[in-house]
Amino acid sequence: MPRSTQSMALPRRFYAPRCIGLGLGFLAVFFSLPRQHLHLQVPAMLILYCFAWPHLAFQIARSSARPVDAERRSMLFDALAAGFFAGAIGFNPIPSVAIVIMVTMNNMAMGGPRFMILGAAASMAGAALACLTLRTPFDHALSQVQMMACLPLLVLYPLSLGYVCYLNATKLVEQKKKLSLMSRTDHLTGLSNRAAFNDTLDDWVSAPNASLRQSVLALIDVDEFKQINDRHGHLAGDLALKDVSDIMRACVRDQDTVGRYGGDEFCVLLRHVGRAEAARILERMRALAHRHRGQPGGEHRPTLSIGAAVYTPDAGTPAMWLHLADEAMYEAKRGGRNKVVFA
Repeated sequence: MPRSTQSMALPRRFYAPRCIGLGLGFLAVFFSLPRQHLHLQVPAMLILYCFAWPHLAFQIARSSARPVDAERRSMLFDALAAGFFAGAIGFNPIPSVAIVIMVTMNNMAMGGPRFMILGAAASMAGAALACLTLRTPFDHALSQVQMMACLPLLVLYPLSLGYVCYLNATKLVEQKKKLSLMSRTDHLTGLSNRAAFNDTLDDWVSAPNASLRQSVLALIDVDEFKQINDRHGHLAGDLALKDVSDIMRACVRDQDTVGRYGGDEFCVLLRHVGRAEAARILERMRALAHRHRGQPGGEHRPTLSIGAAVYTPDAGTPAMWLHLADEAMYEAKRGGRNKVVFA
């Protein structure tokens, strides 16, 4: 069964920290094992867990239908093992705290406080299992060797986990940016949608000295768009709207804004431009659309009725400015379509 990249992202991010953490944890536990366990199965279990388990856990996640859930179960097993080995070394304070805190940080990063509590319960179960099976006496003594064995785990592992959290945070920021862009973009044409264009218009009009800057607002209606849909289907209608958006993009300048206002209506904000220059830009849009209509297959290509309004202090609000452009657009339609009309 194929796995999505997104579903395996979290197991991949925890794979390296688990390898690092358990490799460093091996030192902390091995040098803290009491003599009676050095020649038994405990060192073998420790080696298998620290050096084989990270790779096995990753393969389990890869083969699972729900990799994230598999990773959660693996982390609970980590918590169980941490408790067990803490009991195996007689709950020696520093090594025990180091290995238990390692998995506790993992659990907090994975699922927050609730999952951390589940991990703590698993660690207590592992500790109880060690007490029942190994009966290691409590050991409070800490040698210099044990302290040195714990230092790499205490220093390096938090750094690796911090890097995982950093990757998660940057991923969330990227996803948030994408969602924000999607919420302000028309999915068919890639232009600004109505809400985004209205915000742009509000910002332009409310900026200081707005009345001193020449600008033109245009509303553009796709002529007889309903007939294209009815005669040739909605796919042809979508292609026609994309053609119109491409024409508008080709005609405006970098400082201008083009948006899809809804249905078969588009809007253009031409900044720092007088009426004559704006008329030239809008007339070029109209002419390009008309030229496409005359090409082979042009029955799918619409013409444009364009209404434009120069911003003046009399326009007052963005809504009034839009109203003036809207009136001019309907005058263009009443006059036979395929025209540019200024208010």
